[in-house]
Amino acid sequence: MKSKGRRWLGVVSAAVIAAFGAGYAVTGHADDEDEDVILAFTTMRGNLPHVDINNNIGAGAPWVIADGEGALTTDGEVRVKVRGLVLAPSVPNVGGTNPVPSFRAIVSCTTVNAQGQTEIVNISTGGFPADAKGNSNIHDTVTLPNPCYAPIILVGPETNPPTPADTEITGGTWFAATGF
Repeated sequence: MKSKGRRWLGVVSAAVIAAFGAGYAVTGHADDEDEDVILAFTTMRGNLPHVDINNNIGAGAPWVIADGEGALTTDGEVRVKVRGLVLAPSVPNVGGTNPVPSFRAIVSCTTVNAQGQTEIVNISTGGFPADAKGNSNIHDTVTLPNPCYAPIILVGPETNPPTPADTEITGGTWFAATGF
């Protein structure tokens, strides 16, 4: 019969091994291609109207998201998978639907300019198709500033006319952002 201390040691050891294994699985693909993952996420949060995140403004109506996940690498590879990114059910007549045909991602971070001052940089991906249920897969590459402190990924509507991929913008509209 094992003592309580030995059982706990086994449980803690298994937890540590599982944590390292999960970390390896998340970063394994990027390491194979000499990229470093600087942001990996498994949650996103729908917007509250008019909330400003680094000069990106939440859409005028509330949005909700069922699932959002993705990653950003030091090479600027952006991968975002959203499921169920739709207008909140409380929005009359259109709640629970996505009326927008294309989503884009905005990568936002803080950098230091040549004068040594901090500034916010927002870089847009191109647009990617989104269905009426709010499902979309975004996969693009952007040019990140160096340094790129505290990156955030926001998902919003593709602009009209479309903003070319890898374009620095002052800000945009967002429906969902990394966070919870």
